[in-house]
Order: sequence, then structure tokens, then C-alpha cells
Amino acid sequence: ANEKVIEAVKYSCENGKIVAAICAAPSILGHLGILDGKKATCFPGFEKELKGADYTGTHTVTDGNIITAKGAGCAIEFGHAIVSLAVSKDAADKVIGDMQCL
Repeated sequence: ANEKVIEAVKYSCENGKIVAAICAAPSILGHLGILDGKKATCFPGFEKELKGADYTGTHTVTDGNIITAKGAGCAIEFGHAIVSLAVSKDAADKVIGDMQCL
């Protein structure tokens, strides 16, 4: 992974910011120790890379300020989780409703 991305992820975690990773990207969080004791998901085949995580196998998982998702097919649900945490569930529901996708 790119060193600047790693620095940004570490800074975000240390400062309670939202960290969101989809597809194989949660494996980076696992290797950095960020998923220790957290529930997480990822693209099938990368489960062993989620070091210290409780793998759920669900489409999207929010655990504290960490959001993980399986892959591109879960992008709408992933976006909903991000907006829910960053703004509110009502705001996320409105965006989804306006997009007419769920």
C-alpha cells in the first residue's frame, strides 16, 4: 500500500475519523492491526488477511468508526453506511431514496 495512504489511515484511526474500505482494501486495515477486535468483511478470498478481525461475511459492516464492505456489488450499501455514520441515517436514507436504488 502507498505510504501516504497508510499515514492517512493511521491518522484517521488515531483521531476517531471514519475509515472505510471495500473489496480487498480491508486487508490493509488488517495488516495495520486496525481491525483487532473489530467486526469486518471483505471480498471473498481475503478473509485471512483481516488480522485480528471477527469476519462476518456480510455485505457491509460498521464497527465504531470502521466501515468495511465486500465489493463493488455492495457499493450502494457501503455508501449508505458511510453517510449514516458521517451525517445521519435519515440523510443516508434520503440519498438512497433520491437515487431510487433501494
